[in-house]
This record gives sequence, C-alpha cells and structure tokens, in this order.
Amino acid sequence: MSRRRLRLMAASALCTGIAGFAAVAAAPGPLGAAPRATAIPKTKVFGWGFDSPAAISSDGTHVWVANVEGDSVTELKASTGSLVKTISGSSYHFDAPNGVSSDGTHVWVANEDGNSVTELDASTGAKVQVISGSSYGFDDPEAISSDGTHVWVANGGTDCDETVVCGSVTELDGSTGAKVQVISGSPYGFDDPVAVSSDGTHVWVANEDGNSVTELDASTGAKVKVISGSSYHFDAPNGVSSDGTHVWVTNYSGNSVTELDASTGAKVQVLSGSSYGFDGPYRISSDGTHVWVTNVTGNTVTELDASTGALVQVISGSAYGFDGASAVDSDGTHVWVTNEDSVTELNASTGAKVKVNSGSPYHFDDPDAISSDGTDVWVANRFTNSVTELSASTGAKVKVISGSSYGFDDPIAVSSDGTHVWVVNYYGDSVTELDASTGALVQVISGSAYDFDDPDAVSSDGTHVWVTNGDSVTELKASTGGLVQVLSGSYGFNCPCGISSDGTHVWVANEDGNSVTELKASTGGLVNFISVSSFNYPYAVSSDGTHVWVANWNGDSVTELKASTGGLVRVISGSAYGFGEPDAISSDGTNVWVTNEDGNSVTELDASTGALVQVLSGSPYHFDDPDAISSDGTNVWVANAEGQSVTGFPSTQ
Repeated sequence: MSRRRLRLMAASALCTGIAGFAAVAAAPGPLGAAPRATAIPKTKVFGWGFDSPAAISSDGTHVWVANVEGDSVTELKASTGSLVKTISGSSYHFDAPNGVSSDGTHVWVANEDGNSVTELDASTGAKVQVISGSSYGFDDPEAISSDGTHVWVANGGTDCDETVVCGSVTELDGSTGAKVQVISGSPYGFDDPVAVSSDGTHVWVANEDGNSVTELDASTGAKVKVISGSSYHFDAPNGVSSDGTHVWVTNYSGNSVTELDASTGAKVQVLSGSSYGFDGPYRISSDGTHVWVTNVTGNTVTELDASTGALVQVISGSAYGFDGASAVDSDGTHVWVTNEDSVTELNASTGAKVKVNSGSPYHFDDPDAISSDGTDVWVANRFTNSVTELSASTGAKVKVISGSSYGFDDPIAVSSDGTHVWVVNYYGDSVTELDASTGALVQVISGSAYDFDDPDAVSSDGTHVWVTNGDSVTELKASTGGLVQVLSGSYGFNCPCGISSDGTHVWVANEDGNSVTELKASTGGLVNFISVSSFNYPYAVSSDGTHVWVANWNGDSVTELKASTGGLVRVISGSAYGFGEPDAISSDGTNVWVTNEDGNSVTELDASTGALVQVLSGSPYHFDDPDAISSDGTNVWVANAEGQSVTGFPSTQ
C-alpha cells in the first residue's frame, strides 16, 4: 500500500458520513472483450539513480555500473557521463549484482545472490541471456572480467570462512557465454577470490582470505602459479588489475599496493607509506599509463605512474564527492569511481574532476502526482518538496523547481491547464501557482479564507481551479488564483480525494462516502449526488466530457457514468482487467488508463465501450507503486512512488 494511501486512510477516520441523498439505480455489468496482446513500443523510464553501486566498467563508449542494492545496472555515456538508462526488471535476473565487465560487444554482470551471470548487448543494453545452473559452478560470484575471448568469474563461495577454504573460477566463452570449465581445487590456491583481471594472456585472481594471487593461463585456464609469501606483502588483497605489462594488487588491511611483472608474476615492488595516502585501498584499475586506487575508508583516490609505480597525486576533497569510494575503472580517457550513491568522473590525463553524477538527475522522490498539458509534464515530489518539469515530447528533464519561496510542503497533487500549473501542498494548507511556459513562481495561495484543510486533489479546466479539502471544495479563478467560493455542507463531501473538471461539470469522488458529487463548473452549484452500490472507496475520478470514470480502490473496479446526466453506464470488474487497488485514472477521450497499486500495472480501457484493451506490466514499463497517471492524448505518463521514477509511453500504437 502506498504511503499516500496509508496516510489518507488514517485521516479518513476524522470524516463524518452524510446521508439522505437519492441513489442511482445500478446498470448492467461490464462489457467483455479480448485484450490487445501487443505491447506499446518506445517505452521510457526516467529517473533511476545509483543504488549502492558496487562495480563499474567502461569500454570507452559506455560505462556500466552495477547497483548491488538496486538490483540494476546503470548505463552512462562515456564521452559525457550522462545517463543513458538504468536497466532492471525480473527478466534480467539481477540479484545483488556485484561485478560487471564490458568488452565493447558484450556486458557481463555477476549476480552474487542469484548465482548467475547476465549478459547484455553493449550497443543497446538489451538482455542477451541469463546464465545459471549448477553446471556453471557459480557460488557467490563476486567479480567478473572479460578479455573479449574468455569471461572469468570469481566465485567467493557461500560457505567460506576462516576455517573453510573454498572458491573457484568459472570460465565462459566470450562470444557465446557457454561454459568452458569450472576451475577449482587446492592446487589453484583459491581462498575467497574477490577480484579477477584478465589481460588476454594471463588471468590474475586475488584471494582475500588466502593473502595470495593465483595466475592462470588465459588460453587454457591452466594454473601458472600461486603467488604468496611475506615478501609480496599481500594482506587482504581486494583488487587486482593487469595492463599486460604490470599487475597491480591492493592490500586492504596492509594499506599498500603490490606490483608484479605480468610476464613472470615476479614481484617488482611494494608501495606503501603515508605519502601514497593508502587508507583501506580497495579496488584498482590500470590503463597502461596511470594506475588508480580507491581508498574506501579515506574517501580518496591515489594515482600512480604505471611505468614506474611512482606517486603522481592523492586526490581528495569534498568537490570530488568521494563517499565510500569503492570501485574504479579507467578507459584511458576517463576514470570512473563509484561512491555510496554516486559516480565521480575524473580526467585520466590529469586526474581533475570532470563531474559527480549523483542520484537521479530528475530528483524524483516519492513522486505522487503527475499532470501533462501536452507540452510539459509536471511531477510533484513529496519528500523533497519539489516539482520536476519534463518535456512532453521527449521526456527529457527541463528543470527541477524547489526552494522555500515556492511554499512546497508535501506537494501531493498537481494540475496543469497549459497556462498555469497548480500544486497542492497537503501539509502547507496552500496551493502554489507556477507559470506553465517558464515554471516560474506566480504565487503561493494560502489563508483562512480559502479553507484549505489538508488539500488533497486539484483540477483546472483553464477557467476554474477546484481543490478538495477534508470536507469541502475550494474554487479559484484560473486567471488570477483569486478565491471564488468555498463549497461545503449540503454537497455531500465526505473525505473528497479525487476531482476532475471537464469544463462543464466537476466530479468529486468522496472516498468515505462511497459517492460522487457532481457540480456545475460555471457556478459550482450542486447538480447531482451519485451513490451506487459499486462505489467502494472511490479514490480517483476522470472525466473526458462524455464519460466519467471512477476508480474504486477497495472494490478493484471502475465505475463509468454518463457525463451529461451522471447516470450509471456500467461497472467494470473481473480478474481479466488486472485491477488491484486502482488508485489513479485518466481518460483522454479515446482510452482510459488505470493504475493498479497492488499489481504494479496499468489497465487500458476503450473509452467508447469500456472494453478491456490490455494490461501493461513488467518490462519495459517497470511500474513500482504507480500512484498517479496522466494522458495528454499523445503520451501516457505514470509516476512510480516507490520506484522514484516516471514511465512514459505512447497512448496509441
């Protein structure tokens, strides 16, 4: 159940019932129709950010970030660092993705908890396959490396501890993902292998508990040697990177880096001392010219000269955004560092900061309301007291509007009429008016005369603005925001939580009253009070001028009324419709779109007949607590409150 529903249901206990109004007779049930099976194309999901990014890989064109907590992979454009997409959904089988490696053609993601590897197409990010099964020997796969010919997966082992030595490496064919072999056994010296790097000739595996590095032949997977001993100073080695000439190993507990000769595995030197700034050195990446070391406890990055191992610089400071700096990868032009919830981009030639990519550029945070006027899409973010403006034609971010002057205080509803944008502030007992063409603040409307009392819904028809309160409706003049009147008393309002004006009539859904109040838009006068047996917590309402559609949250149904008379047309329900706590509805005159909070889906109905068109769910829609919906006749926009995202797709095929 959404946070909004929980709050409103708690508040509904304060509402009082109103009786004495005539009920409308029930009409026949829903019309049956075969659903349309084809999926709407060109779906886009906007707003996902980093969620505990644990691994990163750049192929020079794309940057791939594995989000271990988010069960997702974020793709960035390597040339700009801009967000391309975040990939998630059950079909990808991401399950604590803890390792990622791209060879430019394929992207390989190791799912630690899922004991699987997901392969993506590097050019598109599309899923190629999910590789799993006991024959692959995946056991807590913690790291992965592809050299273009082979893919090497380091399996840490779920049952390893200080007394049990275990671990293995799975080799896959780099072109097909087919299993080549599973390498294990005491001769290999695997002991909690946590990092792996292949340079195409040798494969280097860092064994954290074994304080050793295992070298394999990349062409056969045969053991070359196990490197250990006090002279190497391996101490909880957590990262390894080979550039073909040198092999660099981070020693997390030893605050040092060990350099090996890639052709022989012989020790070259051990780098340590305060000047290097090593402080929990965790991961490492060499591009052949520079070596980059993340210091996870020091929140710094140490840069070394790859030819000599000499210190170049220690990079630190708040501007870099290092926060639990963990994974690092360099493509020779850019250096990418993952933090707790961000990625820092550095210039590989100088180490200078390029940018810090933090969270979602859209700043969605519990997006609970959405409205599209065909030019812009306006999203109310309740937890950050902000409004995000998107382009309706592309979905691209226009701006994020925030600041104390806007008076946003739990913005819970938004309506745009193309000229003005009206934002309802639930806790602020106010309405913020924005200029729809610029997003600039026009005014914040508040005061006792307006009777705003936990205002919860808003609808503007371009002439009038209608705001629901606990037991009243406030009417504003759209051209000025001035008060017209406050409607209460005999209108039958009983916790009104949904409102829709089609310019002729205003329809108010009374959640606790199981009723709909119809008003005359020109005067606000009462036209009708509609109560039918099918209303069951009517939570949202939408009128397209011909039909009125009411979403019954507790009834898993939709009631259709005739806009000209308020008469009942039909009640739409049944498992085929996929209704599950429907809590938002929008009609564009051709289609009716219903969000199902419980089912993480959207049901599409034919507006002329009420027949089922299709139920949309799963990939590529990624609905996650869809709490609001708006169709402008061209596109449909869905705000996902829990997913911190907005899904947009065409309204026609």
